[in-house]
Amino acid sequence: MNDEDLERDMTLEQLSQLLSAVQVMGRKLANESHGRSYDRVREFNEILHRARMHLHLIERDAPTQPGQLLERRRTARRQSGSDFGALGGGAR
Repeated sequence: MNDEDLERDMTLEQLSQLLSAVQVMGRKLANESHGRSYDRVREFNEILHRARMHLHLIERDAPTQPGQLLERRRTARRQSGSDFGALGGGAR
């Protein structure tokens, strides 16, 4: 794997962690919202979910061995003790 592939993998990893953190915040906002505001939050969370699914498609097409990026993500989460890895978020 060359430097460009490693850089791309790191960027994919960071985007995945960021989306994960934003999704947790979106779920929290949904729990705190009511009425029309809740509908907009729900739509926002659906968009975040589609973005996460699209990112998985991009990861699948990445020039790494299948499952390599996922395994690195799991390892990082176990080492950090959080769902956000390098972002340092502590709440789940």
